[in-house]
Amino acid sequence: MTDLDTLIRRAWPVLREAIRMGRTVTYTELAGRGGPPLNRRHLHRQLLIPLSARCRRAGLPDLSSLVVRKDTGQPGGGWHAMEPGAGPDPDRAWAEALERCLAFEWPREVPPALLGEGDGD
Repeated sequence: MTDLDTLIRRAWPVLREAIRMGRTVTYTELAGRGGPPLNRRHLHRQLLIPLSARCRRAGLPDLSSLVVRKDTGQPGGGWHAMEPGAGPDPDRAWAEALERCLAFEWPREVPPALLGEGDGD
């Protein structure tokens, strides 16, 4: 099984490119460009849920807000379920999370705070 740090490192160029271009990325694109074992059907469990938790712990914008469904251009229900502050308007919560993510000055390399290396994730 591939560990989470490796999955984050493999997904980082795709996420970073989307941020640089000011756009979202589809589940299919992230899974395809990140390569196996990432799979669009299991991307939440494999990567996005633990990545979102690491972003929260590190005080960083939620990178998982970048990842959307191809058919709707919005995140799947899994994003709303894992977002603790979604409140009564989950679409607005997502739009605000996406805006924070795109406006943040992300470094070229994966922020060390997102790499748990031994933290048990």
